[in-house]
Amino acid sequence: MALSDIARRTGIPAPTARRYAALFKDFLSGRRLGRMTRYPEDAVPVFLRISELYGQGRITAEIEDMLRREFPRTIEVGPASEHYALPSVPQELSTLPANLTEILTDALSDALSEALATSLSRFGETLETLADQKSSLDGQLSDITKLKNGFVLLARNIKRLANRDQADIVAQIARLQDRLRNMEPKLAVMEEITLTLTSDNADMKARLSAQEVELQRLRDDRQRLEAIIKNASGLPG
Repeated sequence: MALSDIARRTGIPAPTARRYAALFKDFLSGRRLGRMTRYPEDAVPVFLRISELYGQGRITAEIEDMLRREFPRTIEVGPASEHYALPSVPQELSTLPANLTEILTDALSDALSEALATSLSRFGETLETLADQKSSLDGQLSDITKLKNGFVLLARNIKRLANRDQADIVAQIARLQDRLRNMEPKLAVMEEITLTLTSDNADMKARLSAQEVELQRLRDDRQRLEAIIKNASGLPG
């Protein structure tokens, strides 16, 4: 089967089928017959499987690994292409075929198409790899940004806690200072009362001492008066 036949049977566009054939030729068992490459019937499910895997978002390397597990590989050993005997040219013909230019143009077009398909496939793989690396880098950058934001929030919370504790201490000191200022008048009154009581206590002690002296003097006078009265009355002592 030609690639055009496979494209019609599978519904895969011809350029896409040509790209699949260039990328996964080891699984398609294609054989060169002149200028064309022919494929067996067994290649049809391989083309369909490749299209299915690309449709699932698989990359070329993954598809090759999966095909290696599902389908046999055909590896060419020896010359890149088989040699075919060309028909002999009659001796009377001394000129080249008239369609030689067309033949060479078609052969060159097929070779360029295959090379271009291979280059585009490799370029696509490179883009897929770069896309995967970019996705990984984007994920790492996102994680780094989250960590940075987390550290910033943590620092802010620590600073807020420190400021709040300091503010609480300042508020407590202010309250104590207010209490001390409110207690100063009371302390002054208490000091004045204490001084007054101390002074009054000293006066009372002095008065008590004077009264004791006066009381002792009165006792002495009484005893003398009693002695005089006894002497005057002639009573025995």
